[in-house]
Amino acid sequence: MVNIMDNRPIGVFDSGIGGLTVLSELRKVFKEEDFIYIADQKNCPYGTKTDEELISVISKVLNKLISMNVKAIVIACNTASLFINEFKKMTDIPIISVIEPTCEYAYNISKTKNIIVLGTNMTIKKGRYQSLLNDLNAVSYPVPCSEFVDYIENDNLTVDEFQEVVNSKLGNLKNKNIDTLIHGCTHFSLVEDFMRNVLGDISYVACGEPTSMKLKEVLVNSNLLGNSIGNISLYTTGNKEKLQSQLNKFEGFNQSIEEIEC
Repeated sequence: MVNIMDNRPIGVFDSGIGGLTVLSELRKVFKEEDFIYIADQKNCPYGTKTDEELISVISKVLNKLISMNVKAIVIACNTASLFINEFKKMTDIPIISVIEPTCEYAYNISKTKNIIVLGTNMTIKKGRYQSLLNDLNAVSYPVPCSEFVDYIENDNLTVDEFQEVVNSKLGNLKNKNIDTLIHGCTHFSLVEDFMRNVLGDISYVACGEPTSMKLKEVLVNSNLLGNSIGNISLYTTGNKEKLQSQLNKFEGFNQSIEEIEC
């Protein structure tokens, strides 16, 4: 039986640059897949919006990706992943959430099963991570910190000021036999060093690797694997110069950026 390769691109999106942490891992695993990435910077941050606002703005991004003939969509955003069931109603294209694979991965590597969950205010309020960990008989320590996204996207604090913010969020979680922290926002691994200054050498779980494992499972099972050149197309709903200036936080992203309307 001859395998037919599907060379349509994979769509990936986030409210800003955080999802590039996921895309970076996807590129390592899927060297022969093309990707389209949309940074919905016009609507960043997602984590402080209402449910209705989020579903509205994200639906527009999804429709844009669908119109670009993608074969699968990775929601490289924990806040947006909370509404995956709504978005699955829009299309038969596989849509992958970052939450479930990241949570399972963190649980499996934790020895004490005491796990910090950092997330946007909405991600923590909705409690999806906490519920999943509770079902696994783990203890979760949820920490809402949407302000981390503002710092990462806008650099609107000095390094010392941001370290003080991180200290205030995590300082009371030392000495609780916690051995694992989930970056429940794809932006947060970009400032992991600040967290290590408080919590030390525990395990820090970002969404990229677990999500790439889930995507591979979906592509294999749906016979959607490709054999392309690994092209990356970058788009923003905001200002392309801003996104271009932020790419220095990542390796291997030297593509031109196009502004789009969603």
